[in-house]
Amino acid sequence: MIRLKINEILKEKEMNQKELCEISGLRPTTVSEMCRGVRSTVNLKHLEMLIDALEIEDFNQILKRDKV
Repeated sequence: MIRLKINEILKEKEMNQKELCEISGLRPTTVSEMCRGVRSTVNLKHLEMLIDALEIEDFNQILKRDKV
């Protein structure tokens, strides 16, 4: 299973979901669902917006594969 490590990154950057929404331009519902892992698909444009907002340079920083 592949998941997004948004919550971990937010903690590292001492940022909350509201701030991420403001910086990325994504809707609060979208960010919340991505943080909670309730979306079964991820829009690549949304992922790009998150990566830009969080200043991520390597996909390994935001993606994690958990073995089931």
